Amino acid sequence: MISTTQMLYCLVAGGIYLLLVTVFLEFISRKLKFLEGMPPSILEESGGIWLILFFIMEFLFFVAIPTVTYSFFYLIVPFYGIRAGLAATLFAFTLGAVPIIMCLTVRLKLPMPYLLFVLLGYLVKLGGSMTVIGYLYTL
Repeated sequence: MISTTQMLYCLVAGGIYLLLVTVFLEFISRKLKFLEGMPPSILEESGGIWLILFFIMEFLFFVAIPTVTYSFFYLIVPFYGIRAGLAATLFAFTLGAVPIIMCLTVRLKLPMPYLLFVLLGYLVKLGGSMTVIGYLYTL
């Protein structure tokens, strides 16, 4: 049976982790000035509302959907723990984020350091969230 309290713990802990990492990566991105030199017509304004909207989207894709999916697979397949979370991270990252970023490198003239930073950020966010979820399901 699916434990809703365990799912709630995963959502809260994963959300806290994601919020901390998002703020930290945004701070690093501004300090390293990755967006400097990019045409202003392709950049979105980054303000408070933008950060909240971006966090909600990332929360859905990096925490909420993996938590619900992990809770269903946890009942069917003996697939749990931190290693399971990291394996799911690599699987999702390789099939989800990498092809899109590679397509963007060919179609748009975006700076490679920026794209690599985005890829690394997605890997850290997804990996940490899935590690938290996998760890909480071992308790």
